[in-house]
Amino acid sequence: MEVICDNYMPSKKSHLILNRSCCTLSKEGEMKKMKKLNLLLGTLIATAALSHAVDSYSDVVGYSKLSINQGGRLVAPVFVKAAVYSGSSTVTSGVFSASGLSGGALNQTAFSDRPNFPTHYVKVTSAGSYEGLVLDVVSNTATSVTVAGAPAGLTGSVSIQVIPHYTLLDLANQSADLAPYSDAVTFYDSGNNKRTYYYAGGSDGFVADDYSTPSGHVIIDPGTGVILNAGGNSSITMTGVVNNKKTLVPVYAGESIVAPLDPSGISKVSDINLAPAIAAYSDAASVVLLNGSLATSTYYSDGTGMLDDGYNALDSSTSPVLAVGNGFIINAGADGIWVQNPVISGN
Repeated sequence: MEVICDNYMPSKKSHLILNRSCCTLSKEGEMKKMKKLNLLLGTLIATAALSHAVDSYSDVVGYSKLSINQGGRLVAPVFVKAAVYSGSSTVTSGVFSASGLSGGALNQTAFSDRPNFPTHYVKVTSAGSYEGLVLDVVSNTATSVTVAGAPAGLTGSVSIQVIPHYTLLDLANQSADLAPYSDAVTFYDSGNNKRTYYYAGGSDGFVADDYSTPSGHVIIDPGTGVILNAGGNSSITMTGVVNNKKTLVPVYAGESIVAPLDPSGISKVSDINLAPAIAAYSDAASVVLLNGSLATSTYYSDGTGMLDDGYNALDSSTSPVLAVGNGFIINAGADGIWVQNPVISGN
């Protein structure tokens, strides 16, 4: 996607250096003056803080406000955090080479009062069948990063990013007017399991459904979301880096929540490559309405394209657009993978 904005200058590697202008993305590759999103684009030059840096480019950063009506809505992170490592790596049996890191800095949480959750993830960014794969980091040394669940075929030289996870504490810190011990988020996990955490404010932000176990460390994986049940009107103002890399997002048998990493609000149901990830004419992809009712509009797939609830094909000119931070509750008969392309391309 080409991006055009006031006072911009493409770098030699076709990355963008965007000066402080208010803009919104369009699918045709144009940058229009923003009226709705308040997406703030700034110049964030990627500094070579680590000696291994191989690319120097400007991240596109911004903010986006999600309004929450009484009742609730689907909430999905629309930005990613700045990478702590970006470059080439050699991988063997789930261990990636990476220099310039502090030993143990990426380790999973290991507190006595909470389960062990990852703090960072590795995203494979080199082209190939594993491009976009996201793997949770278990631990690291000064020269290596160990992940969980690496496929056996992922070996040799690859390009990667190591990125901090977005957590419930981040969501709490970005929120306004959530009601303590009343408003709650629900995750839809693999195995058709659900788990709920309550907003509590304070240093952890959220607690488990026992109303006491700290849960601010709980992650929302990239390309996924939660259902927020809200007793009143509130908002979440998300900030971060605009994702410019492909992302492989799991779709679980049973129910799961998936959403585009798109702070611009231009993603159309017909154009986001979701159709190949769900079974034709049977798996349902339901968009949660934003009026607080938590009612849904349901769509299907014919294997290559998306269909409305009457099984009529959607085309780009008439397709509904997903609101910023919204996504789908998927009811699927089998596991699948959504190959989610970025709204801004990057190398």
